[in-house]
Amino acid sequence: MEDRDDLRHRLENLEAAVAALQRSLEILQTAILREDLSSSGVPERSTEATQPAEVAAPAPGTEPQLPALESPLGSVTPSRADWLHNWELWLNRLGIGLLLLGIGFLFRYAVELGWITDAALVAMGFLIGTVLMGLGWRLQRRAIFSQFLQGGGLATYYLTIFAAYQFFMVMPWGVAFPLMVAVTLGAFFISLHQNRAIFAVIGVVGGLATPLLLYNTGISRPLALASYTFLILLGSWAIYGVKGWRSLLLSAFWLGWLMLMVSVTIDRVDRAGALQVILALTWLGFSVLPPWYQWRDRLQQTSPVPAGYGQTIALFNPLIALGLSALLWGWSATVTARMFIVFGGLYLGTSLLWRRLPQPWRWVYSLTGLVLVAFGIVIRHYNDRFILAPLAIEGLVLHYLSQHYSSPTLRMIAHLWWGLLTFGWVGQLLFTTADRPPLLNLAFFTHLVVLIAAVSSIRFLPPPTRPVYWTLGYGVTMVWIEHELAPFGTGATTLVWGLFGVGLLICGLRRDTSALRTVALITLIIALTRLFFFDLINLAPVGRVLLFVGFGLIFLLLSYFFRTLWGRSPVESSRISEETPTNESEENP
Repeated sequence: MEDRDDLRHRLENLEAAVAALQRSLEILQTAILREDLSSSGVPERSTEATQPAEVAAPAPGTEPQLPALESPLGSVTPSRADWLHNWELWLNRLGIGLLLLGIGFLFRYAVELGWITDAALVAMGFLIGTVLMGLGWRLQRRAIFSQFLQGGGLATYYLTIFAAYQFFMVMPWGVAFPLMVAVTLGAFFISLHQNRAIFAVIGVVGGLATPLLLYNTGISRPLALASYTFLILLGSWAIYGVKGWRSLLLSAFWLGWLMLMVSVTIDRVDRAGALQVILALTWLGFSVLPPWYQWRDRLQQTSPVPAGYGQTIALFNPLIALGLSALLWGWSATVTARMFIVFGGLYLGTSLLWRRLPQPWRWVYSLTGLVLVAFGIVIRHYNDRFILAPLAIEGLVLHYLSQHYSSPTLRMIAHLWWGLLTFGWVGQLLFTTADRPPLLNLAFFTHLVVLIAAVSSIRFLPPPTRPVYWTLGYGVTMVWIEHELAPFGTGATTLVWGLFGVGLLICGLRRDTSALRTVALITLIIALTRLFFFDLINLAPVGRVLLFVGFGLIFLLLSYFFRTLWGRSPVESSRISEETPTNESEENP
């Protein structure tokens, strides 16, 4: 009895503790929501709806009722706050855009009427930018409003310096360029101080666009442009290494490579070696930084960082770097293809040997290596029909890697790869003639390798996908047989189709697979249809006789060994034998 009273007392204490924890959690959520709404400028919600209900004490002699536990986030969903947040966001965008356009129209109107000079107009631009920056800095509690004010201020600075140099010509290049750099550094500082990615993106965009905004043909130097671009990229990499902002990485990647492409193509490059070093360092930075950040984040056990954007640029990074290097040095197709294949092997080796590489990046680097090798093959042999064989082998490797890494994305890429490859193969079969001598030429063995690779890929596919590959492979095989046997005449194709159907039927009987038997029946029907409606008209009498006699003998032999070939179980075979009347029973009823 004492044990039961003690157990009940412990249960009551546990229920009271759970109720207290629930009330504390609801109060904490209410406080967090109130802080979020106040920082966004949204009026606070009434606390009556979120006031935790008191837990009534259990009556004597009754079991204590535990309060119903609702989802902690479901009871404080700020639907009104989200609605106001979206409206505030779009109103801020619309307001800052209209304000900048209005100021621009005002300045243009004032210049046309001669109210102010060009220098005074530039000074007013700096003044407006400073006012926007100051107001945004003071109103940091209104995060969205402050963000758009300061972003508008930075954009005003960039546009003012651009107009002062290019249009009004009141500012020399030696003054405009340092001012642009100062604005970029200021944007980086604000992004780190306020923990806002948008300012870092503005700084990268404005900093990388500075050489274009202040472009002057008299002082254009490719190496200087590439060096300046690399310095801006170094700053963006440093910020990304601390904050991990995906928008910053994507902006730096695309705009950085765009500016390096401009530096390669803008003029005759005299110091190609130094420029190649910058290209190599840029490729190395974008290759190592995203997986390194994800690996470091995993070791620190912080919130997981989505790596899809980094994996996307990892695929394009070596393609762009090698393409610009080929353009810089004027490589031939052979040298370019070899470089692509070498770098493809480098990526494949990295995915297999770099143990600290995060798991999602392994298949990305493997895919990148295969794509680089494929590019090298296509660049070197784009006019040859024999490139299908190595591309098919790469498709086989893709399916193996998709199973090895259990990656649905890689599997979809492998499906796309094989779809394009099949389309190209069927095009070759339909619009080209078979090489001579028949069945003893390089094209035949190339197509045979493609077929073997396709069949081998099926074993790495999930079961629901295999019938699609078998069906497409069957159709392409029938077309391939007709293409390769065309020099032997129409009867050879019919004969091989028939033997192909017989082989499928035997395989289906031995394995007791209804699908194979159905495909075999379809193949035999196609062969017989061709025999009666095509070969009967086009073949010579001797060939017609041989073909019909041959098919007759084949079917007779097949019927004779049919029961032996059918891979039934012993019980089923004995039952079939009992149900089938023998010759003795027919003679002696």
